[in-house]
Amino acid sequence: MKKLLLFVTATMTLHVALLAQNTRFGFTAGTSIANYKYEYAGIKISGDAKVGISAGILVDIPVGGQFSIQPALNFLQKGSTYEDLGEKAITNVNCLEIPVNILYNASSGSGSFFVGAGPSFAFNMSGKEKYDDGTGEIEEDLSFGSDQDNDDMKSLDAGANFLAGYRLANGLFFSAGYNVGLSNLSLFPDDDESIKSNYFSFKIGFMLGGKK
Repeated sequence: MKKLLLFVTATMTLHVALLAQNTRFGFTAGTSIANYKYEYAGIKISGDAKVGISAGILVDIPVGGQFSIQPALNFLQKGSTYEDLGEKAITNVNCLEIPVNILYNASSGSGSFFVGAGPSFAFNMSGKEKYDDGTGEIEEDLSFGSDQDNDDMKSLDAGANFLAGYRLANGLFFSAGYNVGLSNLSLFPDDDESIKSNYFSFKIGFMLGGKK
C-alpha cells in the first residue's frame, strides 16, 4: 500500500509539473536535529537528539492563486544518542527522502513568507551504531529491510512534514521544518515493539529561474 501511494503521488506530481507554467527549480542545504522514539511492552524510551546534515533539490509548481506544490529529493541524516551510567550509544542513519509539500505563499515586503505541509517518504540506505561502555567502543553497520534475522529496521519510513520560511526577491530563502514519522520501523511489531523517527530541520536554499 505504501509503495502504491508513493507511485501515485510521484505520478500526479510529475503530471502537474509538466502542465504548470512558471515552475521553478532550487536547491537546499542545512541541518537536521533528529531522534528515534522506542517503545517496548508499554515502556517508552526517547534518546537525545543527534545533529546531522541535509541537502537536496526541489521543484516549486504554482497551482493557482497563492498556492504551490513543492516536491523535493533530499539526502538526510537521522539518528539519536543515548547515554546512561557511563554507557553511550549513537545511531546514525543516512536516508534518501522525498517530501511533497503544499505551500501557501504570502507576499511581504520585497519577498514572501511561505508555510506548508505534506507527506514524506524516506528510504533508509545505510547507517552505523556506535556503543561505548566506558572500556571500549564497538561500531556496527546497520542493515535495512524486512528480514527479522539479518536486518535492524525497515527501509521505508513514511511521515508527515511541516515547514515555514521566507523567500527573498533574488531567490534566496530560509526555512524551518518538523517531520514526524508515521511508520513503525520495528521488525517485531507483533511483540508490541515500536520505533518511530522525528526530526527538526533548518535550511538555506536558492530558487532558480521562473517568475515569482
